[in-house]
Amino acid sequence: MSHATLTPAPPQELTAAQAHVLSAQRTDPHHAGYNVGQYIELIGPVDVDALQDALRHTLAEAPGLHFRIREEGGRLLQEPVPFDAAHWRLPRLDTTGAADPTSAAVELVREQLACPPRLDLLFGNGTGPPALTGAVLVRVGAQHHLLFQYFHQLAVDGYGVALLTRRIAEVYTAVLRGTPLPDSPFAPVSTLVDAESRYTASAQYARDRAHWAARYCDGPQLTPVRGRSAPPSDTALRRTVVLDRQTAAAVVSTARASRCTWAETIAATVAVQLNRETGTRDVVLAMYAMARTAPGTLRVPGMTVNVLPVRVAVGYEDTFAAVVERMAAEFTAVRTHQRFRGEEIVGELWPGRADAHWPGPLLNLRPFDTEVDFAGVPGHIVTLASGPVDGLSISAVRYADGRLRLDFDGNPALYDAQGLAEQAEHCVGLLRQLCREPGRALSALRAPDVVETIAPRRSGAGLSVAKSPPSGNVAPEEAGGLPLLPGTHRLRESGAPVERRQESALWEVPAGLSAVVLRRAVARLARAHPALRLKLHRLGGAAGEVWTQEVLPSALAPAVIDTETVRRVVTGRARGAQLSALIAGEARRAALALDPWTGTVLRLVWFDAGPGGPGRLLLIAHVTAADDASWQVIVPELAASYQTLLGGGGLIHGSGESGGSDETNGTASEGLHGWARRLLAEANGPERMAELPEWSALSARRGIALPPGPAHSFATAAEGCHDEWTTYVSDSSTGTKTSTDTDTSGAQRGADAHGLEVAVLTALAVVAGDEPRLRGGGLGPGLVVEREFSDPARPTRMAGGFGVAHPVRVPSPGACPTGEAVGQALSRTAGALASVPDGGRGHQQLLHLNAQTASLLADGARDVVRVVHRVRPGAAAGTVDWRPAPISECAALRAALAALPGAEPSVTGPLELTVVMNGGSDPGPRAELRWRWAAHVFSEGEARRLTAELTELITDFLPFTADPALSA
Repeated sequence: MSHATLTPAPPQELTAAQAHVLSAQRTDPHHAGYNVGQYIELIGPVDVDALQDALRHTLAEAPGLHFRIREEGGRLLQEPVPFDAAHWRLPRLDTTGAADPTSAAVELVREQLACPPRLDLLFGNGTGPPALTGAVLVRVGAQHHLLFQYFHQLAVDGYGVALLTRRIAEVYTAVLRGTPLPDSPFAPVSTLVDAESRYTASAQYARDRAHWAARYCDGPQLTPVRGRSAPPSDTALRRTVVLDRQTAAAVVSTARASRCTWAETIAATVAVQLNRETGTRDVVLAMYAMARTAPGTLRVPGMTVNVLPVRVAVGYEDTFAAVVERMAAEFTAVRTHQRFRGEEIVGELWPGRADAHWPGPLLNLRPFDTEVDFAGVPGHIVTLASGPVDGLSISAVRYADGRLRLDFDGNPALYDAQGLAEQAEHCVGLLRQLCREPGRALSALRAPDVVETIAPRRSGAGLSVAKSPPSGNVAPEEAGGLPLLPGTHRLRESGAPVERRQESALWEVPAGLSAVVLRRAVARLARAHPALRLKLHRLGGAAGEVWTQEVLPSALAPAVIDTETVRRVVTGRARGAQLSALIAGEARRAALALDPWTGTVLRLVWFDAGPGGPGRLLLIAHVTAADDASWQVIVPELAASYQTLLGGGGLIHGSGESGGSDETNGTASEGLHGWARRLLAEANGPERMAELPEWSALSARRGIALPPGPAHSFATAAEGCHDEWTTYVSDSSTGTKTSTDTDTSGAQRGADAHGLEVAVLTALAVVAGDEPRLRGGGLGPGLVVEREFSDPARPTRMAGGFGVAHPVRVPSPGACPTGEAVGQALSRTAGALASVPDGGRGHQQLLHLNAQTASLLADGARDVVRVVHRVRPGAAAGTVDWRPAPISECAALRAALAALPGAEPSVTGPLELTVVMNGGSDPGPRAELRWRWAAHVFSEGEARRLTAELTELITDFLPFTADPALSA
């Protein structure tokens, strides 16, 4: 294909649009807001070389894209420069290795869009041609490419970009199919310059000036959306909404009923929203106009776009149909007089606005193609940037299949991600409601619905709460620095990676959940529970690493504003092992997304099985944000919040804001900060100090001398320990192994847990008598065990990491007890547990929260047997069809996360035994025991033998734990 560059035309005047852009760019040379860009998504086979030829040929056909600015006699001229087609190359990148290849590619191009132009090159003071255009092809998957194009508005506007895109596709298709290449459709830039020169000297120019002067002679108040304006930003936050065909059809139907267009209907909605939010009845918006009414101008890839005011009256007594009709009449007037420059209108009628920008929402209603054909491969066009954003810009385009896409771009000086999400949410919800009731008075309309949106490109964004404030007293949101809790201190001292340390839960949920409502419910949950907004910070120094933490405000918390917090995965017909494998893969992905250093401490995955069957909901939280007992708070609140929002309810009081009230412990009203302060006060109080002698005595007893090696190094379960499981299907207080369990009493479950622990600790003490590697090689009688469990004094309606850990000395029963000696041994173990002061809560407080006692306990027994108590929550009370997932799926989830590096703590002692109690009446094991034997202490055969021996002893001891005296 020949790519001969056309002979450059002589220097010529700038168009008025170019002159305006150049003036603004010279005023602020570092401003990048006039960079525009898009990408074409190509899914299918692509001939990369042919695509490069098509771009090269098209760029050569449009010499108006390649020029420098020359000053001559006080005038600024555009002087074309040759385009070196022979040496032009299409850069190619590959982001398939990224976690999200498309997002990675988009961010790369956004970095390019954030770079201001080189004015030295533009004015010919540097070496090389000015870079006013560019393209890059990014491979994001197998037969999946993104063709990015970026331009400076000095060279071309949005319509001109559409011309170029169509021509690139046309040339590519002709090359691949071997058909004759159609003649170039482009007209030279001089067509625009000449048409503009004729217009300014015509009677039409005078009529247009008179129209705008009369329309705005009363100087209406220009009302920004947020009551204030800001300088245009280099880049903007984006919130995207794609209306489904049904909603889009309702918009089109409303428009046709008023003999209008869908674009005018959307503009009318924005006007109504501005009226509702600011109270103004005289709404002035801004709108892009092509200003290409002269012959031949629609064939020029150049810059003529205009920004003009749109004025419409909106009263509470009006119907939406009436507002749409007024907007249609206003659009007709704007189109008729669209060639008169908007910056002239601002300069003449509002001379105080030196920036010549409209403060109102800017509408970009694009009639351009959204789909192009590349030799049979469909190309889907996505706009990335359309020009400067002063406050709020709303772009709308209609897809070929009838759907409507709305992009809300917000100036970061005026919007954060949450605020922009709220703005988009309310606008589209209002659009849906207005189109349902176009003949109803605006004053009778309720608050708008909420719709699902796509996250801002620059940062995540969540879904907002209703605008109407809740009744009653709602505590202010918790945010700010927070003292480290004991569990976080333990995490820091482990010396192991902490990013993937997590708690998880898998639930069966009703069929046909709404993703929109679920995301809103999760956002509310995170607002209510400050632990779900925690962020860690670390500072390294010569003395070691120091950690701090804070509770992020909702506007910055990923759990609230990041739509990736909740992912929807369509399971189709996946069942059984296939579904378990899908859950396992998504669980690994969710766990890898956790990062407490950025505040990303919560992830949910909704496995949507469609309307025919129940789905699954996976919840994964970082251990700083939730412990196992937190699911008994989180899931019922989430289920209740979902049901309330689904029914159109407002804020959930009590349990829906600030953690609710805690009638049991009276601590939730204090919040997480109050809880932290309480622990600090307790740690330094006289009652805790009185416990010091007992904890010191236990701390003086060291654990076993482990073989050489990094005692605290991180290892996965597969690499660092031998992993075994024991399951007790029956009521653990009897030890009988039945297939069903009808006990639902909370008190009985507590007795079961206590009896099982007494049996477990007694069995460990028996085996340790002959196994010095468990008890520390004869360093005194008994067995030192570290217990870990959820703080029983924790706020009962607050999520968080509220674990307690403390050592306890289990007396040695001597020889393996039989007969009545079993009860006596169990009683001594129960007595040892009962003698622990305040349930062991003081040990970690004195170790981590009291500067005087910390050093005295710092060398305590650590390389000892650890017994960790956990509860598997039952069905969410008061909800419909929210229950724990089947055991097989939970086992697959457990195995997947156990194999993930960094998801579990290393085994630092000889054995870590986790006791998992079933917390409800759901079918399945009453208790499960997980044995993790340190591989550098025991061989696999030894671990299996000891597990079998201990399991047999526990099973023999369990019937004796039913003695009421033992529980007492």
